[in-house]
Amino acid sequence: MDIQRLRNLTTRRLHTEMGHIYEDLGTITGERGLMTHMLPRVLESVTPWLREHVIDNRFWDGKYDTTHVGEIELPESTEDDRKAMFERYKALPNPLEGKNVIVAVVGDETGEDNGETDLPTSP
Repeated sequence: MDIQRLRNLTTRRLHTEMGHIYEDLGTITGERGLMTHMLPRVLESVTPWLREHVIDNRFWDGKYDTTHVGEIELPESTEDDRKAMFERYKALPNPLEGKNVIVAVVGDETGEDNGETDLPTSP
């Protein structure tokens, strides 16, 4: 994994581009379609796994550092890892709980209304 991309997750400072955070958290958790309001909880839920596999303290210094470059071997998370992440995620407060959330129905790939109206208001 690119070190600068990993630093996005470990330092909580943006070193590359925002899209990388969505991609990398999705890869680690095995979840597609992460939404912005979910990112803080997802990051919190994967941090113990990251700390287990990323032991170099430089990754955890909380600093913006463009000189820390290269690649690092990060293992693929296992099904058990992902279950533990999901349990931690569920235990964290939902930022949308108790808020008036508007559900939007979007069209399918043809642009037509797909008729789905039972979309969840929060994860």
